[in-house]
Amino acid sequence: MHKAFETELTPEQKKKLDHAKSILKKYTSFLSPPSRTIVGREREMRTLNAVFYRPEICNAILLGEAGSGKTMLVQGLMTKDRKRKYLELNLEQMIAQAGNDVAEKLASQIKNLFDAVEIFTDLTGRDLVIFIDEFHKIVQLSPAAVETIKPILASSGAHGLRIVAATTYEEFRKWIAPNQPLVERLERINIQAPDRQTTISILKNMAQQYGVKNKILFDNIYDLIYEYTERYIPADSQPRKSLKVLESMIGWHYAENVPMDRRLLTQVIRDSVGANVNFTVDASSIKKRLDAVIMSQDYVTAKLEEQLQVAAANLQDKTKPMASFLFAGSTGTGKTETAKQLGKILFGTEHSLIRFDMTEYALENSIDRFRSELTRQIWEHPHSILLLDEIEKAAKSVTHLLLQVLDDGRLIDEYNREVSFVNSYIILTTNAGKELYENIASYYSDDTGSGSTLKDLDATFRKSLTQSKGDKFPPELLGRIDVIIPFQPLTDETRLKICRLKINGLIADVKREHSVILRVSDEVSEFLAFDETSIDPNEGGARSMIRQIRTQLTPAVSKFIFDHPEHKTIEAVLEGTPVYKDPSIRRSNAKIAVRAARMNHRNSGLF
Repeated sequence: MHKAFETELTPEQKKKLDHAKSILKKYTSFLSPPSRTIVGREREMRTLNAVFYRPEICNAILLGEAGSGKTMLVQGLMTKDRKRKYLELNLEQMIAQAGNDVAEKLASQIKNLFDAVEIFTDLTGRDLVIFIDEFHKIVQLSPAAVETIKPILASSGAHGLRIVAATTYEEFRKWIAPNQPLVERLERINIQAPDRQTTISILKNMAQQYGVKNKILFDNIYDLIYEYTERYIPADSQPRKSLKVLESMIGWHYAENVPMDRRLLTQVIRDSVGANVNFTVDASSIKKRLDAVIMSQDYVTAKLEEQLQVAAANLQDKTKPMASFLFAGSTGTGKTETAKQLGKILFGTEHSLIRFDMTEYALENSIDRFRSELTRQIWEHPHSILLLDEIEKAAKSVTHLLLQVLDDGRLIDEYNREVSFVNSYIILTTNAGKELYENIASYYSDDTGSGSTLKDLDATFRKSLTQSKGDKFPPELLGRIDVIIPFQPLTDETRLKICRLKINGLIADVKREHSVILRVSDEVSEFLAFDETSIDPNEGGARSMIRQIRTQLTPAVSKFIFDHPEHKTIEAVLEGTPVYKDPSIRRSNAKIAVRAARMNHRNSGLF
């Protein structure tokens, strides 16, 4: 290698060197120094430095998740390496300059760049390190560029050049690993996320660097940052996610003069990912809160509280979802409503519910669409209740996809990212085995849903599901579900309770929105609760009853309010004969009428 200094170069050599520098300036920039002291990467830096001194394979590829510190590692070595000059390839700029013909032009650009590198190192005697982040993009976009790079990698040591590529494990497996000759020219160095103590040390170093170390009100704030980011930001990597949270806290501290304490930390977490860290589950009140809105399902609420208290105590299997349930029962018994209420109990809002109608994934070719949407939703909202409604309607391949979710708590998405389900609660619902429910209500001596019959039928439920048509519930799926919970059919008494609860909600809405007092007769509530069931016995659930309220009572009330704004006390009464009172008539001629209140509600059957 020629060791001449620039002052000793001939005019022709200076011209060549100036041209080489212009090419380097066009496609690269000086690698910036690290923004903070690097902690815990000494072994990896020594490994990379040793690779540079190897006689043949002296180039490396750094593999690690985004945010694990691949760039910082190279920057850290640069501060210790006085022998070489470090440059970073501006790959995005190079791709942009290539335009539409990126495959061919990228190869040409890379050849020009490394020709310039050879001239520079030969004429100056200075070794260069070229850092190429997101190296997989070159392989992805231009096979010709890969063929150009291979001989450069093979002979780089002889020309005073070292190449350090960087990418994620997923991108490496997808784009680079299949090209074995390319892999053989790069020494692989794995960059693992730092452990807890190393991450905490990095956080303390940042706090000291930015002058807030003495502003931390209690030392274990660093532990909390690590714990919260691990729990609430599982899709990102350490140490980046912890550093971003601490940096946000520093920004708030200086902008608003707020203390660097737990309250600020929880605010930052909530602002960044929408997770309410301060929300805690009152495990002792789960059943009580469910019983207030889920009528006559005592067995259901007892089993849910029993299982959810395990999760609330943080004693669940940490490699699986927080809990998994199969809600079995006929239509309208409260399965979906229970899932909504669990969202409020476990996360403080029913908006934490992610619902999939599995009838939309009934075809075998829908599995990719299901995987894509499922992983996207959980990637964006890891702390959620995942409701898979009518799971028996899904294609067999879709059902089998859930085995990995229930068993390992993870799934690979379309971008080869590993999506974690360990912070999710999974609920499957089914109407399968409805023949078991047809006469089950007659087994009960009261309307509490105490569950003695349901408990006794547990084995029968499982057998019925595994033998259901189409093998929708293979034993391996049921074996991975924590609890199968059957919902009892609604008795007449329960239907009437639910109907009156919904009507009371309408009464409250009318009072709030229009300052109008609405009274509803007992005959109306009984008509809404029972008439459709008398016509069609299969319409036994609460959903059809609620639909009747929305289509018959609510429109009649709304019309009267707008037609007669002068009346501030109104009543809904029943006119005609309903089927439930006279089974001999084939079709009901009853209808709901709304009018100005005519009599004292205490004596009129109004409530």
